Amino acid sequence: MRQLYTSPRQENIDRVASLLAEHGIEYTIENRSNYRRPSYQRFSYSQRNENREEWAQVWVSKADDYTRARALLKELGIEPVIRHGEELALARNPTAESRRQGTATRVRRIVMLAVAGAFVVLMLRYMGVI
Repeated sequence: MRQLYTSPRQENIDRVASLLAEHGIEYTIENRSNYRRPSYQRFSYSQRNENREEWAQVWVSKADDYTRARALLKELGIEPVIRHGEELALARNPTAESRRQGTATRVRRIVMLAVAGAFVVLMLRYMGVI
């Protein structure tokens, strides 16, 4: 089984499921809410901090049908799920904020290594090795 599509809106999940059923592709739906609630909630597709693992997901049951299901979604203009797609896109096209954050992380690591090196030298002097 492979994940094909995920969305916080039940209507989108139902449409993808009906499309797959229409073309004879076996699927399962995970994380579907058992109760009916209004589908409109204040969510954002571009919000990075939201846990997308809790959204409803459409999984293709047979691996042989996966490529056909991806092609069907692409024909409709829907991009199928890419595992770690946001992180991959961010790594390929870093923003100014992510570049600053990466530089700050590198500087912190260098400072920590310098402190650790100084500590080792002091300990060796204290033990009389140097």
